[in-house]
Amino acid sequence: MSRSAARELGKLRNERAIPALVALLDCGEVNQAAAEALLAFGPKAVGPLIDVLKAGSGAARQLAVSALGELRDKRAVEPLIEIMQTDDVYAVRTAAATALGQLKDSRAVWVLVGTLQMRDETTPDRQAALEQLRQATHLALRKIGDPLAAKVAGTTVIDVAAAAVAEAERKLVESGIHPKLVGDLKLLTNDEIVDVMRELVAAIEEISWATLENRNPMLAVCFQTYEQRSGIAEQLGKELHRRGGAGLVKQILEQQLSGHTAITNWWSGIGA
Repeated sequence: MSRSAARELGKLRNERAIPALVALLDCGEVNQAAAEALLAFGPKAVGPLIDVLKAGSGAARQLAVSALGELRDKRAVEPLIEIMQTDDVYAVRTAAATALGQLKDSRAVWVLVGTLQMRDETTPDRQAALEQLRQATHLALRKIGDPLAAKVAGTTVIDVAAAAVAEAERKLVESGIHPKLVGDLKLLTNDEIVDVMRELVAAIEEISWATLENRNPMLAVCFQTYEQRSGIAEQLGKELHRRGGAGLVKQILEQQLSGHTAITNWWSGIGA
């Protein structure tokens, strides 16, 4: 089917053409024309386009996301928020950020602010894609900020959202969970794992000094009990073992943690 044929299907406005046009979003030669044709169906195309977000290829998802932004139907807000959180293709997330800016729905503010806090990538190509996502996210937040004037004079919606994120992080720390251990441990680098382990070693040493000086130790909430300390050590030790086996665990223990006795004991049974 040619591009012109796809456009003609849109002009006919026959709903029976929607499934065929949706299928063409996966066809590189005519996918852009198919997306434009779907826009002609208005709200009737929203449901099928949302379905593409769950099963289509990266290119199809990107076109579907862009079309949903153009249609400005509020039913797309939650699916687009999910795309911002889970899609593994940066181009799709970037399109979703742009679409959420077009929809101007306050529900999207928190995921957009969270996107701005993503860590830098480790390769130039991925980093360039991340920068495009950040730029699209900034623009989306500005668009959402216009109809959502903050109650405090001189405060933008981005400021309010950032403050809410900071408050959530504070509550997380107070809950006894180390901030870096929230979510998927696979996203941590080896250096980040070592940093947490060094914090743990410092906490153990603080307990020893406090005992000698007959005072209460000054510890972060996540290190206050033995169960918390051993749990963090075992959790991170298992993740290191998953990545590089006993060799990586031993290397980090000896070279970067100075063979600390407590850590050695906690890691002794890992992989057994």
